[in-house]
Amino acid sequence: MIRNIVNKQKILFLSSRLPYPPIGGDRLKNYWLLKILSKHFKAHLVSIVEEEIPKEFYDWTNEIGITFKLFPKRKTQFYLNALKSLYNGLPLQVNYYYFKDVQQYINSIYTEYDLIFSTLVRTAKYVMELNKPKILDMADSIGLNYRRSAQNTKSILWRFIYSYESAKLLEFEEKCIEIFDKTLFFNREEREFFLNENKTEWIPHGVNEDLLIYEKVNPNYKNYVAFFGKMNYQPNIDAVLWFIDKVFPHLNKNIKFIIVGAYPPKKITSLKDKYSDIEITGFVEDPYEILKSALCVVAPMRTGGGIQNKILECMALGTVNVVSSLAAKPIGAKNMEHFIVVDDPKEMANIINNIHAHPDKYEHIKRNAREYIKNNFTWTIYEKKY
Repeated sequence: MIRNIVNKQKILFLSSRLPYPPIGGDRLKNYWLLKILSKHFKAHLVSIVEEEIPKEFYDWTNEIGITFKLFPKRKTQFYLNALKSLYNGLPLQVNYYYFKDVQQYINSIYTEYDLIFSTLVRTAKYVMELNKPKILDMADSIGLNYRRSAQNTKSILWRFIYSYESAKLLEFEEKCIEIFDKTLFFNREEREFFLNENKTEWIPHGVNEDLLIYEKVNPNYKNYVAFFGKMNYQPNIDAVLWFIDKVFPHLNKNIKFIIVGAYPPKKITSLKDKYSDIEITGFVEDPYEILKSALCVVAPMRTGGGIQNKILECMALGTVNVVSSLAAKPIGAKNMEHFIVVDDPKEMANIINNIHAHPDKYEHIKRNAREYIKNNFTWTIYEKKY
């Protein structure tokens, strides 16, 4: 456990993306992690920035008391970086986020810090050769994620990327575990895959505890099935397209489908032109009102890996979650007790139709889901583990 000391030690915290706003798994985790670490350490954030910096970011950093150095980059710079993988043998994920000016800055200041905290393998290259205690918060193995995803994505481009990257990433992740003093995982099975218990640690994901007491409901959404997640993430796109193609045609005609999440690409937004009973919200200030009100929330993940934060949040709300076995396994909850696990599309449709016809039969799942998150996946538990 982190010690709270008067003369706080200094942490250099590296992030491949700005941890604000807390949208998407890695940003959300880093947002909360920095809040936690800032209670116990003097934290300095070094972050690469892909988009416009929201003014609220500065208020947030002032509120939690951290300093920062940001490196805004144009999209073309990331793409040019990725091309280096053709000759230097490093994964695309690593090259994409590696910039010489960021490296020079880190080299110039790292000796001032007691500990380096690197998030995701995307930032690992910056500090691998630095002689300082260092932790890698790998969170999920992208290599294992890509190896699973190569067989299931509909996108030809992403199938190529997944196949090309998976072996390179697994080799790089193995190297990171050897070099860093400790590597942290969300997923027990992924940690066990690397067979190095002395250098790895399992850290359960967290959920905002306010969701455990959230009760706002809008009856307009009572006949909606909802999908929740950042929609420029390929596994979320794969899941939504699979659901619409395989499951949605078999649902009761009174049931509508709503896709809740920021950054939907054209292939998602164009669905509303084809289907009158499908809605796409884009970014919503309070998505939880829709999710809490929905008939059920689906996470039919076919690709991707690790713990899906969107499922944890929806369980915390006390909703019925219908999930694939890929999404369910890392969470460790029980089928038909905390959520409903199903992979066959017609069976999934039958279950959703049954929830629509007999909602009272599933009230126990809502109660149990909330209790499970309260006991296993809060930021308080996460902080104690750190």
